[in-house]
Amino acid sequence: MTKRILLLGATGGTGALVMQAALDAGLAVTAAARDPGDIETTDEQVRPVKVNVMSGEGLDEALLDVDAVISALGVPNDPKTLLNPPPLYTEGHENVIEAMQRAGVDRLICISALWSRSNDFGPLWFRTGPVMALTRVYSQMRSMERMLSGYPSLQYTAVRAGYLQDDVIASPPPQAYADRPPEGHWLTRRADLAAFMVQCAVQDDWLRATPCYVQSADGHVLNRKLPNLRTY
Repeated sequence: MTKRILLLGATGGTGALVMQAALDAGLAVTAAARDPGDIETTDEQVRPVKVNVMSGEGLDEALLDVDAVISALGVPNDPKTLLNPPPLYTEGHENVIEAMQRAGVDRLICISALWSRSNDFGPLWFRTGPVMALTRVYSQMRSMERMLSGYPSLQYTAVRAGYLQDDVIASPPPQAYADRPPEGHWLTRRADLAAFMVQCAVQDDWLRATPCYVQSADGHVLNRKLPNLRTY
């Protein structure tokens, strides 16, 4: 039974929502960040810790008394980083998994993307713009998924999220699809993604799986405040 999670990327846009969703579900949260002072909460169920997944610093201590790990890690969206993203999804998560094995923790939920599966989701303007800009990030996510499957005892869920939206989407809520989602389904609201990741941790849903978690477009993407291209 999951009682405490380690949340990686707790200060990110999705990470903050995961933390709230976990607290709402009655979970205790070990919230990890490179600077734990950036974690803005006074909730007594949250324990801020300093972790650097690329070096492995702080991981062993952060995993104490943890039942599951939720990773909301992601890279910034500046052009320089997108052209040469650090190996956060691959080497970073490999460090996390090695520390999990030392701690005897086998449940990991992390964020991937619909475009790690194929680059033909979304309208033409999106496939020739944002998808092209994030090609190397999506390639790294694809490598991450292969790496996760290479650990036989790891109970992972790599959630293939769609184009992340901060605002409400005027279409039926997202669903998880084991295979290719229906045509026109390529958006995901951050708050829904956060809740789904917590649900996977609590209920042990989608073990050793890469569900596509998306909903249909509502025709208002360009009319909203354009969300950033971050993958977390």
